[in-house]
Amino acid sequence: MTAVLEIERSPVRGAAAASAVEPRPSRWRTHRASLLVLAPLLVLAGLVNGWNLHGWPGRINDDEGTYVNQAWALLDHGALSHYTYWYDHPFLGWAIIAGYAGLTDGFDRAPSAVMVGREVMLISALVSCALLFLLARRLRFSRGWAGAAVFLFAVSPLAVYFHRMVFLDNLATMFVLAALAAAASPRRSVGAALWSAIWFASAALCKETIVILLPALVWLLVQHTSRRTRVWNLGVFLVSFGVLVASYPVFALLKNELLPGEGHVSLGWALWWQLFARSGSGSLLDPSSGTFSLARSWIDLDPWLLLPGVALIPLGLAVRHLRPIGLALLIQVVMMCRGGYLPFAYVIALLPFAALLIAGAGAQLSARLRAPFVVAAAVLAALLVFPGWATTLREQASFDGSANSRAATRWVVDHVDRSAVVVTDDYIWMDLKLAGFTKPVWLWKVDTDPEVMTEVLPAGVASIDYIVMADQAASTLAGLPTLRRGMESSTEVARFGEIIVRKVHP
Repeated sequence: MTAVLEIERSPVRGAAAASAVEPRPSRWRTHRASLLVLAPLLVLAGLVNGWNLHGWPGRINDDEGTYVNQAWALLDHGALSHYTYWYDHPFLGWAIIAGYAGLTDGFDRAPSAVMVGREVMLISALVSCALLFLLARRLRFSRGWAGAAVFLFAVSPLAVYFHRMVFLDNLATMFVLAALAAAASPRRSVGAALWSAIWFASAALCKETIVILLPALVWLLVQHTSRRTRVWNLGVFLVSFGVLVASYPVFALLKNELLPGEGHVSLGWALWWQLFARSGSGSLLDPSSGTFSLARSWIDLDPWLLLPGVALIPLGLAVRHLRPIGLALLIQVVMMCRGGYLPFAYVIALLPFAALLIAGAGAQLSARLRAPFVVAAAVLAALLVFPGWATTLREQASFDGSANSRAATRWVVDHVDRSAVVVTDDYIWMDLKLAGFTKPVWLWKVDTDPEVMTEVLPAGVASIDYIVMADQAASTLAGLPTLRRGMESSTEVARFGEIIVRKVHP
């Protein structure tokens, strides 16, 4: 009894007992301040990125239709593509779109099939904003500067333009941000390394070219592991990532499509074509190159996110906690200078790192200047940036760039027999298919897909009833002679802006 009384009177043991029974603060209380900053930013991002989602940008890149159509094929009849799957990209990206479409009855609900994909892109943008905020906080940004990074990433007209379109790069970038946030986990655990590997493998299985960011991710992981467990954590990361990514070539091997051979597609041939046979876009350092022109179009849309971000790469490499971010952006800029092929959507993976570097530079500047100077700099930046942003964002909220394509589709549905052979782009293809057309043909499959030429176009031009598309460049038609002859032997029966409905008379 005396011993018990002594224990109860002991101040040390009493404090320990009190702390043992004191409830831990709830997750809401712990992260309340961050959630109060992030929540309105997500609302703003949802409004800016979701308003007029179908109308702006217009239907300017056939890849949008391609990925949505591949998702439909996966959902409808278990195929990896609406035509022969030739390993152009891993299929996780459009599998995610297919999953969303299946859960929401998307292809029966949406006014146009591509809208289903754009809804997935909107969700991806919001998740990316939340992950960017988490990553910034784990990189020791204050809540205010983490919020600034999210604001830039969510509201920049350049970002909004690409966030809306159905590109695998958006999903890959979302997974890269998840991998970086996991790698920067304050727990510094093996579990963090494992999750980082899972998310980065998911990114690679959406868009394989994203693996160029592996050095930046490994650097961040090294920074956020202790010396005692670093080798183990890196081993878990590299092995897990390697095993997960290897599932793609194993899939090709099981289908006997790993190596080139007679009568079948192959992963080996697709990789060779992507790396060596595809026509290059030229170097960013050459003002006459396609790469330079594409980069110029990004800057014309919004110079205030990408240019400052790239200019701040040296600062990023000079500040320890920003070095992996600076390296990630530097790698991508260097790749633009090599002279290879530059995809239209390449800029997507640059955007979060540019936003982080700008916010990080702001944090460094505010820590060294007095408050009045910081306020003056912020006001000056707002006066320079916001007028241009407001003009572009106002346009995106009101312009319906897909109206002509939708009108042309409606005309075909109302006036053309469902059994007619209609050659069209990949936006209209899916809507015609959902409307009951049995023989729509994607224009890029004319003359290039033996199955299409044998089963749908056995008589060449004589098998085509209608061509529905915008005028094509002469260089494009030179590689599609059947389509070119079909357009030459057709008459225009309806026009909706740039989209022309042609009746073919072989």
